[in-house]
Amino acid sequence: MLTHQEIEQARNEVMRFVDHIFSELLLKVAHTTEPTKTPILEDFETVYPLKVPPVTFKGKKPTAVIIGDKRIEVGSWKAVIGEILKSCNKNAEINAALMNLRGRILGSRRILLANSGEGMHSPIKIDENLYVETNYDTETNIRILTQRILDVIGYDYSAISIVTRTVT
Repeated sequence: MLTHQEIEQARNEVMRFVDHIFSELLLKVAHTTEPTKTPILEDFETVYPLKVPPVTFKGKKPTAVIIGDKRIEVGSWKAVIGEILKSCNKNAEINAALMNLRGRILGSRRILLANSGEGMHSPIKIDENLYVETNYDTETNIRILTQRILDVIGYDYSAISIVTRTVT
Protein backbone atom coordinates (compact mmCIF):
# COMPACT_ATOMS: atom_id res chain seq x y z
CA MET A 1 0.00 0.00 0.00
CA LEU A 2 1.41 3.37 -0.98
CA THR A 3 1.70 6.00 1.71
CA HIS A 4 0.77 9.63 1.27
CA GLN A 5 4.46 10.56 1.39
CA GLU A 6 5.36 8.07 -1.39
CA ILE A 7 2.55 9.36 -3.59
CA GLU A 8 3.63 12.96 -2.98
CA GLN A 9 7.26 12.07 -3.77
CA ALA A 10 6.23 10.35 -7.03
CA ARG A 11 4.12 13.37 -7.98
CA ASN A 12 7.04 15.72 -7.33
CA GLU A 13 9.37 13.57 -9.47
CA VAL A 14 6.89 13.59 -12.35
CA MET A 15 6.41 17.36 -12.09
CA ARG A 16 10.20 17.96 -12.10
CA PHE A 17 10.47 15.77 -15.20
CA VAL A 18 7.61 17.59 -16.95
CA ASP A 19 9.14 20.98 -16.09
CA HIS A 20 12.47 19.82 -17.51
CA ILE A 21 10.87 18.67 -20.79
CA PHE A 22 8.96 21.93 -21.24
CA SER A 23 12.06 24.00 -20.47
CA GLU A 24 13.98 22.12 -23.15
CA LEU A 25 11.14 22.58 -25.65
CA LEU A 26 11.04 26.32 -24.97
CA LEU A 27 14.80 26.55 -25.52
CA LYS A 28 14.47 24.69 -28.83
CA VAL A 29 11.66 26.98 -29.99
CA ALA A 30 13.66 30.06 -29.01
CA HIS A 31 16.70 28.89 -30.99
CA THR A 32 15.01 27.74 -34.19
CA THR A 33 13.95 29.65 -37.25
CA GLU A 34 12.01 26.75 -38.71
CA PRO A 35 8.26 26.60 -38.17
CA THR A 36 7.23 24.08 -35.53
CA LYS A 37 5.35 21.04 -36.73
CA THR A 38 2.20 19.83 -35.05
CA PRO A 39 2.59 16.17 -34.11
CA ILE A 40 0.28 13.68 -35.76
CA LEU A 41 -2.18 12.15 -33.31
CA GLU A 42 -0.65 8.66 -33.65
CA ASP A 43 2.75 10.04 -32.63
CA PHE A 44 1.72 11.03 -29.12
CA GLU A 45 3.80 9.49 -26.39
CA THR A 46 3.61 9.22 -22.63
CA VAL A 47 6.70 9.28 -20.42
CA TYR A 48 6.80 7.29 -17.17
CA PRO A 49 9.63 7.33 -14.64
CA LEU A 50 11.02 3.82 -14.08
CA LYS A 51 10.17 4.28 -10.38
CA VAL A 52 6.41 3.93 -10.98
CA PRO A 53 4.87 0.58 -10.00
CA PRO A 54 5.66 -2.07 -12.66
CA VAL A 55 1.95 -2.70 -13.28
CA THR A 56 1.84 0.79 -14.89
CA PHE A 57 3.60 -0.57 -17.99
CA LYS A 58 1.30 -3.55 -18.54
CA GLY A 59 -0.39 -3.39 -21.94
CA LYS A 60 1.71 -0.46 -23.16
CA LYS A 61 4.07 -0.36 -26.16
CA PRO A 62 7.52 1.15 -25.49
CA THR A 63 9.00 3.56 -28.03
CA ALA A 64 12.09 4.84 -26.18
CA VAL A 65 14.09 4.82 -22.98
CA ILE A 66 15.36 8.09 -21.54
CA ILE A 67 18.51 7.74 -19.47
CA GLY A 68 19.55 11.10 -18.11
CA ASP A 69 19.41 13.40 -21.15
CA LYS A 70 19.82 10.62 -23.71
CA ARG A 71 16.84 9.19 -25.59
CA ILE A 72 17.27 5.66 -26.98
CA GLU A 73 14.65 4.41 -29.42
CA VAL A 74 13.34 0.89 -28.70
CA GLY A 75 10.61 -1.32 -30.09
CA SER A 76 10.06 -3.92 -27.39
CA TRP A 77 10.19 -4.45 -23.65
CA LYS A 78 13.13 -6.79 -24.18
CA ALA A 79 15.02 -3.87 -25.78
CA VAL A 80 14.05 -1.60 -22.85
CA ILE A 81 15.57 -4.05 -20.35
CA GLY A 82 18.68 -4.47 -22.50
CA GLU A 83 19.30 -0.74 -23.01
CA ILE A 84 18.86 0.06 -19.32
CA LEU A 85 21.19 -2.73 -18.18
CA LYS A 86 23.78 -1.94 -20.87
CA SER A 87 23.78 1.70 -19.79
CA CYS A 88 24.16 0.78 -16.11
CA ASN A 89 26.88 -1.72 -16.96
CA LYS A 90 29.11 1.05 -18.42
CA ASN A 91 29.93 2.10 -14.85
CA ALA A 92 32.84 -0.06 -13.57
CA GLU A 93 31.39 -0.39 -10.05
CA ILE A 94 27.97 -1.39 -11.37
CA ASN A 95 29.61 -3.84 -13.79
CA ALA A 96 31.40 -5.49 -10.87
CA ALA A 97 28.16 -5.64 -8.85
CA LEU A 98 26.27 -7.18 -11.81
CA MET A 99 29.04 -9.72 -12.35
CA ASN A 100 28.90 -10.66 -8.66
CA LEU A 101 25.13 -11.07 -8.89
CA ARG A 102 25.31 -13.65 -11.71
CA GLY A 103 23.81 -16.98 -10.70
CA ARG A 104 22.30 -15.55 -7.53
CA ILE A 105 18.99 -14.30 -8.86
CA LEU A 106 16.71 -17.24 -9.46
CA GLY A 107 13.33 -17.40 -11.13
CA SER A 108 10.98 -20.30 -10.52
CA ARG A 109 12.77 -22.50 -13.08
CA ARG A 110 15.92 -20.74 -14.26
CA ILE A 111 18.59 -18.22 -13.40
CA LEU A 112 17.68 -14.64 -14.32
CA LEU A 113 21.20 -13.17 -14.48
CA ALA A 114 23.97 -15.50 -15.63
CA ASN A 115 27.37 -15.74 -17.31
CA SER A 116 25.82 -17.30 -20.44
CA GLY A 117 22.48 -17.42 -22.18
CA GLU A 118 22.46 -21.19 -22.03
CA GLY A 119 19.24 -22.49 -20.51
CA MET A 120 17.47 -19.15 -20.95
CA HIS A 121 14.42 -18.85 -23.21
CA SER A 122 14.94 -15.21 -24.24
CA PRO A 123 18.38 -13.98 -23.12
CA ILE A 124 19.89 -10.56 -23.73
CA LYS A 125 23.66 -10.19 -23.79
CA ILE A 126 24.59 -7.25 -21.61
CA ASP A 127 28.36 -7.79 -21.67
CA GLU A 128 30.87 -10.60 -22.05
CA ASN A 129 29.73 -13.30 -19.62
CA LEU A 130 26.64 -11.32 -18.55
CA TYR A 131 23.17 -12.29 -19.75
CA VAL A 132 19.68 -11.56 -18.45
CA GLU A 133 16.52 -13.62 -19.01
CA THR A 134 13.56 -11.65 -20.42
CA ASN A 135 11.02 -14.37 -21.19
CA TYR A 136 8.36 -12.86 -18.92
CA ASP A 137 5.43 -10.48 -19.23
CA THR A 138 6.06 -6.74 -19.08
CA GLU A 139 5.22 -6.27 -15.42
CA THR A 140 7.43 -9.17 -14.33
CA ASN A 141 10.36 -8.01 -16.50
CA ILE A 142 10.20 -4.49 -15.01
CA ARG A 143 9.87 -5.90 -11.48
CA ILE A 144 12.90 -8.17 -12.04
CA LEU A 145 14.90 -5.25 -13.47
CA THR A 146 14.08 -2.78 -10.70
CA GLN A 147 13.52 -4.84 -7.56
CA ARG A 148 15.65 -7.93 -8.14
CA ILE A 149 18.60 -6.37 -9.98
CA LEU A 150 18.92 -2.58 -9.74
CA ASP A 151 17.71 -2.25 -6.13
CA VAL A 152 19.95 -5.13 -5.03
CA ILE A 153 23.09 -3.54 -6.50
CA GLY A 154 22.11 -0.11 -5.17
CA TYR A 155 21.68 1.56 -8.56
CA ASP A 156 19.74 4.85 -8.51
CA TYR A 157 17.40 4.69 -11.51
CA SER A 158 15.49 7.89 -10.75
CA ALA A 159 16.92 9.48 -13.94
CA ILE A 160 15.52 6.70 -16.14
CA SER A 161 12.14 6.99 -17.85
CA ILE A 162 10.28 4.86 -20.35
CA VAL A 163 8.40 6.38 -23.25
CA THR A 164 5.28 4.55 -24.42
CA ARG A 165 2.97 5.06 -27.36
CA THR A 166 -0.33 6.60 -26.38
CA VAL A 167 -3.19 4.68 -27.96
CA THR A 168 -5.95 6.93 -29.25
